[in-house]
Amino acid sequence: MPELDFAPADALQEGEMRTFTAASGAAVLLLLRQGQYVALAPNCPHYGAPLEQGRLVGDQLVCPWHHACFRVPDGHLCQPPALDDLPSYPVRVADGRVWVQLPARPTAATNSPDATPTALVQGTAPAPNAAAPDARTFVIVGGGAAGQFAAQTLRTEGFGGRIVLVSAEAAAPYDRTKLSKAYLAGKADNKALPLREEDFYEQHRIELLSETRATGLSLRTRELKLSGRSPLHYHALLLAPGCMPNTLPKLPGHDLAGVLPLRSAQDAGQLRQAAAQARRVVIIGSSFIGMEAAASLVSEKRQVTVVAQEAEPFARILGPKIGRMFRNLHRRHGVRFRAEAEVVSLEGENGHVTAVRLASGQRLPAELVLLAVGVRPATDFLTPTFDLEKDGGLRVDAHLCAAEHVYAAGDIALFPLPGGLGQHRIEHWRVAQQHGACAARNMLGQHVAFREIPFFWTQQFGKSLRYAGHATVWDEIIFHGDVRRHKFLALYAYQNRLVAAAAMQHDDDMICIEELLRTGRMPTPTAARRKLNWSKLLA
Repeated sequence: MPELDFAPADALQEGEMRTFTAASGAAVLLLLRQGQYVALAPNCPHYGAPLEQGRLVGDQLVCPWHHACFRVPDGHLCQPPALDDLPSYPVRVADGRVWVQLPARPTAATNSPDATPTALVQGTAPAPNAAAPDARTFVIVGGGAAGQFAAQTLRTEGFGGRIVLVSAEAAAPYDRTKLSKAYLAGKADNKALPLREEDFYEQHRIELLSETRATGLSLRTRELKLSGRSPLHYHALLLAPGCMPNTLPKLPGHDLAGVLPLRSAQDAGQLRQAAAQARRVVIIGSSFIGMEAAASLVSEKRQVTVVAQEAEPFARILGPKIGRMFRNLHRRHGVRFRAEAEVVSLEGENGHVTAVRLASGQRLPAELVLLAVGVRPATDFLTPTFDLEKDGGLRVDAHLCAAEHVYAAGDIALFPLPGGLGQHRIEHWRVAQQHGACAARNMLGQHVAFREIPFFWTQQFGKSLRYAGHATVWDEIIFHGDVRRHKFLALYAYQNRLVAAAAMQHDDDMICIEELLRTGRMPTPTAARRKLNWSKLLA
């Protein structure tokens, strides 16, 4: 590899990091740690975030956008949503300069979360498995975030046996988070969706059974029943089938053409195609999916109206003040709202939807209706086997174990949050991936408890909100900054503890807060009413 001159030897102080560009245009991230320079790729192999805006937490470099974590100095992936290691490069100091050996074609770089397909950011993917042969069969139900990451983790942890990934969808595992954002807005195409290149699963000997549904489970015989296939015997089983969208089957007109949900890539494709011909779109529900879809679909040629039972979007998750900010953001971009409204029917002509009728009598004309009224766990096939929760969730212990040799992960898992905050079912992409990794290690007998802090993000009209922790109820929300100007930090207090935080334009603070939540070192609500230096609290 060619060796390039990037910086003077005294360019950084201890603990600093910065991206440097050589005369050739190649860039690296240099860190000075314990008196030694470290050279890494400058952009996160998830969506391409500039890592110089991230933070070193212990021996991990944390991405500023979505909190992927990489070990320093070798770039080993420690936490998703990235799938690959961060490339690291040989570095030396000579003649008062910092020299780095770079490959002829270094990793891709971008500063736009819309521009980079997840599978093509060119991190260092796991090497094809070379573990010793193992006679066991591990079965994973679900080709979503949890299932894909679990299969990958089994191989990176050295499992040499058979892995079968059962997916109800025709497509290989893909990035569901893009569907309501970049894909629906036309900024990403089908090539941008797959989480992995086509040959990844073959190279890693992961059998992908597409368009295959699990239909039953016998704990006694350790057999998973499948649609159109013979039962699968397993030595360990991971249940991660995800959720199904609520389609309002009791609503008159729900089965009209032009009435669509948004959960799968197929749904998104149909929705994007229908939207191309629609001048008026009504979105039922102000969920994250609904609001992200509204931001993606509204245009000068297309009117979008959101109908919601709540007074403000996200009020039960983020509070009414932040919800109001999002509603006003949408209204400034042309989205219309019918708040505290009830839909009583969908009207149509010649089998196609033409309008949404509200309980007030108001009629909203529409050529396209999106149902964004939540999801339910896809666990009907487990009803004879487990005592499921009322919402269809499956209760697991701290090791994500639901029964002997059976684990559950992702949207269906009702799991104990660290810190004694009770059992919760959380529908976050990164949590599902972290579940998958934890379950995979426990399938291998490592007996690892799940200790991670939930984290999610949403992006609407170019404004990004990040959330760490989990608060279904709170006693108060402590605000710093200006919510209306999209630059704030909100801290959620419950029983004299800070249990969650939401923020816009406070990326570094959110990295610190997630780690403080994880390690049980959050300040008291009383202390947090003052403006705090979160990095000092973390030190």
